[in-house]
Amino acid sequence: MRTSLQATFRVPATRGRMGNTTYYTTSLRFGIVVKVFVYDPEDMPALPPEDRTQRELKKRRVPEIAEYILGHDDYIFSAVTVSVDVNSFEFESVEPGSDIGVLHLPPDADYIVNDGQHRIAGIAQALREDPTLANDSISVVLLPDGGTQRSQQIFSDLNRTVHKTSKSLDILYDHRLPINQITMDCVDAVQLFQGRTDKERVSLSVRNQNFATLSGIQRANTQLLGDIPEGADDADISAARDYAIDFWNRLTQVVSPWPEIAAGTKTPAEARQDYLSSYTLVLWALGRVGASLREQGIDLSALDALAEVDWRKSNSEWEGICVLGQSIITRTSTRDATGELLKYKLGLRPDAPAAVLDTETS
Repeated sequence: MRTSLQATFRVPATRGRMGNTTYYTTSLRFGIVVKVFVYDPEDMPALPPEDRTQRELKKRRVPEIAEYILGHDDYIFSAVTVSVDVNSFEFESVEPGSDIGVLHLPPDADYIVNDGQHRIAGIAQALREDPTLANDSISVVLLPDGGTQRSQQIFSDLNRTVHKTSKSLDILYDHRLPINQITMDCVDAVQLFQGRTDKERVSLSVRNQNFATLSGIQRANTQLLGDIPEGADDADISAARDYAIDFWNRLTQVVSPWPEIAAGTKTPAEARQDYLSSYTLVLWALGRVGASLREQGIDLSALDALAEVDWRKSNSEWEGICVLGQSIITRTSTRDATGELLKYKLGLRPDAPAAVLDTETS
């Protein structure tokens, strides 16, 4: 993924050091970035893995990044990292010994994008739709190019320490998506969730004292409310929020042993020992049930019939639906089947769903 500059650039930059590596940091406008770091993504798959300096471009990510840029007045990217032959550029300090100065980038230098190929491709697509973005800028870190093996090592080192944040933290910190804010409002307003929601983890151990994870509640709300896009009407968002809060509060009164958990007389860890209802799978399934009620205009009082459901894991009705022997099986098929069984219990479908698990092998 090497390219050559088409013009000479002199850009303000700072010099730094990490270990034995001297690097330079500058800022380049989008219009320059897409001209400087041009490459053909079709070239990379043609090379054997050992000769590549990057992963293959995942084309589906490019429009996602472009939409992120085009859809927000306020957006932000981390710096892209590029390697260049150390003999091909010059750093001119503002004064002797200073790490602040001007970087001279010659027209015949070859550049390797070590990190940020998807960002650059997304920026290029966004510019084709909105050329006025050409004056926006992104930080660029330039490293000395030591050949293919060095570039491969840089790529490995850059990704070695990267740790993706959990889905729960993504929800907690992403204030743009309406479903995230609705979920946070539910956590604050629904007694069952108050003080019993893990906002960092995506799963709970059997002994965890929280009732659910933030990501689990968000996924359930997504089933309940469907897709609510950014920029949705405030009235629609408010109505969806009110429905979700009313829905979970109503269920707290009728799904055993949720009333005891909400009252503090039974801990979520104790409930998970015996009850299926204390697993995220059921939250997701109940979200599906609520969506059906909402679509059909059925009052939430219909949920009261769920008080008659035997939510214990030992109830044979769950076998083959989401329970196999002593194990609770969480898959898309078992979540769907659980939701369909609950709809049957509420008279929303004429017959019970068929088992989706092979009970003969349990």
